[in-house]
Amino acid sequence: MDQTVPGPLWQPTTLRRIPVVVHVISDAACVNGNVTDALVHSQLTVLNEDFRAVAGSPGGAGVDSKIEFFLATVDPSGNPTTGIRRYCNTTWYQDQGSYWLTIAWDTTRYLNLYTNSAAGSRGYVPFLPADPAGAVGQPQDRVVINWQAFGRVGPVVPYHKGRTVTHEVGHYLGLFHTYYSGCGTATAPACYTTGDRICDTPPNATSHKGCTASTSCGGVPVPIQNYMELTDDACMTGFSAEQVQRMRCTLASFRSTLAQ
Repeated sequence: MDQTVPGPLWQPTTLRRIPVVVHVISDAACVNGNVTDALVHSQLTVLNEDFRAVAGSPGGAGVDSKIEFFLATVDPSGNPTTGIRRYCNTTWYQDQGSYWLTIAWDTTRYLNLYTNSAAGSRGYVPFLPADPAGAVGQPQDRVVINWQAFGRVGPVVPYHKGRTVTHEVGHYLGLFHTYYSGCGTATAPACYTTGDRICDTPPNATSHKGCTASTSCGGVPVPIQNYMELTDDACMTGFSAEQVQRMRCTLASFRSTLAQ
């Protein structure tokens, strides 16, 4: 699925709910990275505001994907759970040691979200679902977030409003950066096979930081408000309609057992 499949089949007409397990990994002293339960719950609130484009919230200007997220209430063995797991391990905190082989829950049934140092990045997913070299449903299928860019209000400005998770879950559900492969072709049908493979996001040559309006690709405004840019949390306000369709397509085609 290197291109979006727009059209009525992938319109967000039904609600899909995804169970999440948050693996909070701190250092051996259980100090650095020790994200609170309250911050975890705040992050789930942000995810739902953003993916549901909740009116009056910072994500209210986007398109409602009708995808929701909730902390898992039952673990893979059928036991009650809070959906939050905690570990104190410096190697894992440094994003090393293949920790997912030890602690991942069934990745075909849960979104496994890990907080640690993310190896110094703000966050990442190891592959997109349609990547032929990917491993959907394997233990390494995950979202990793730097604990300093997690939750609302998070510890480090300007990535303190929870949008790093929104961005990375966008990747987890099949979205490219808006600047993927550069400008591409702005008009259909070529916009579905160039750039970010989506036609209703503006052509975008490279990543941007901050919230200063600028232009790219021959004078087109940069989509600083799109969750799939790298701008500050404060200026991100939504997914586009075709980004929503791509995520719905991903759920049906590559993560068919994930959502309820």
